[in-house]
Parts: sequence; structure tokens; C-alpha cells
Amino acid sequence: MPQATSDGELSGIPDAETDAGPPRAGKAGARDPERRCIVTMERRQQGELIRFALSPDNQVTPDLAAKLPGRGAWVTASRDSIDLAVKKGAFHRAFKKQVKVAPDLAGQVEQLLVKRILDQLGMVKRAGDLILGFEQVREEVRKAPPAFLIEASDGSEDQRGKVLALVRGLYTPDLDEAGKPAGNLELPPVAGCFLASELGMALGRDRVIHACVKYGRIAHAWRGELERLSGFRRVWLPGWQPSSATGQKISDDTTTRVSGGAPPATPVSTELTNLK
Repeated sequence: MPQATSDGELSGIPDAETDAGPPRAGKAGARDPERRCIVTMERRQQGELIRFALSPDNQVTPDLAAKLPGRGAWVTASRDSIDLAVKKGAFHRAFKKQVKVAPDLAGQVEQLLVKRILDQLGMVKRAGDLILGFEQVREEVRKAPPAFLIEASDGSEDQRGKVLALVRGLYTPDLDEAGKPAGNLELPPVAGCFLASELGMALGRDRVIHACVKYGRIAHAWRGELERLSGFRRVWLPGWQPSSATGQKISDDTTTRVSGGAPPATPVSTELTNLK
């Protein structure tokens, strides 16, 4: 383990950097700037990382919206990276002093991501870009390709199979002579990481099993949050992940951002306190 030095820094891990604080309102800047992960030291788009700030009592606090005041440290959005940051004392090094770090920090981030994503799904509904229900989804899919499909993890496999078969029949891309997809047509991603009750709670219903999201600005932002969550739990149904998903390996040799890794053992509560 890294050792504390006389000036409060830790030795034994590489230098890490923090930002100077969230951008001021109205300040022009890059839409999604690159940040350096304090664990891997790799530079990534900001949307692929999680920002952490310090509370007044020096508690390391997840800042998913990157708006909390003060300096912030960035970690790749995956359970392994955050666990390693805790284990190796990377937050102490980044903030250049001893700080308080919860041992279950990765679990806290997952819960907050789930709440954030489900809250945003409510925004998609209010914008008129969300279609709910088995027959309604099938009707919408026949009209136009969706940006996403959502299938509750505890929904009927038979009905899920019928929805996916329809989508596959309508939107499977043709292959060229080399066996690669021809043109820009591709199957829409399918998110299957939420219980019907979780989706229902977010959308003002008892249960939601089938849904589809239309293309739009909100859908694009929502996809980014799902991709961050895929570093913590299985998000996409096998064979239905986004084509842009990266292949970040984790310790059990699964690919979190493609297959998503293992689903959570227990439902994640959506009744979490918002960070101020």
C-alpha cells in the first residue's frame, strides 16, 4: 500500500491530476473534454469517466453531473477502476492530502447512476420520445427504427422474443461480399438491466416491461449514461449492444462495455438522496 509522506501526499503510485473545478455557467469550452483517469493515467472523453469531489469534511463524493464545487478527480467509469482507486490510495494522491473514502464507493456510484438514468428516462417520456407497451412498441418499430429498445429483465421471454424477432426482421443489415454489414443500417441496442418495477416507478406506472426510445438529443445523452453504467452491471442484452461499445476488460475476463458483465444480485433502489 502507498505510504503517507510528511507533506500529506502518498508515495508508491503515479502522479495524478485534478481539475480546477466545474466550468462556470455560460463559459465556452469543449463539449466533452478529455480528462485523465487517476488510476490508469489514460486520457478519455469526460463522458467515459466519473468525477469525484470533496465534501466539506473531506469525504470523497461521486459527482456524476460534474457540477460540485472545488477540485475534482476523475476515474474511468468501471467498478474495477474505482475499487483500485480506493485500494491504492489514488484519491489521497490526487487531492494531495488524506481524505475519507467509503470502501463501497463503486457500489454508491452504481446506485447513483441507476437513479440518474431512470430520472432521465422520465425526461424522455415527457419529451414524447418514449413508447410504452408490447403492442405500442411493435407498432412504433414498424414505423421507424428506434434509438433504443428497453426490455425489463424480469419480463416475459416469449414477448421479448417476439419484439426482438420483429426488429431483427425489419432492421438486420444486408451483408456485403466480405460478410460485413453494408451501409449504415444496424440493429438498435437493447437495454435489459432494469426490473419492471424500477421502470414503472420512474415512469409513474406499476410495471413497465417493453419500451422504445425515439431518436433525439435526450436519447443520445441517455445512451452515454447507459454506457457508463455498463462498467458496473450488465446493461445490454447479448448481441444487442451498441456498435460503438468499447471492450474494457475486467478481472473475470468478461467485457463490461460489450456484454456488460454480471447483472446485480439484488435490485438497486431508486430512492436515493440527490447530491447537492
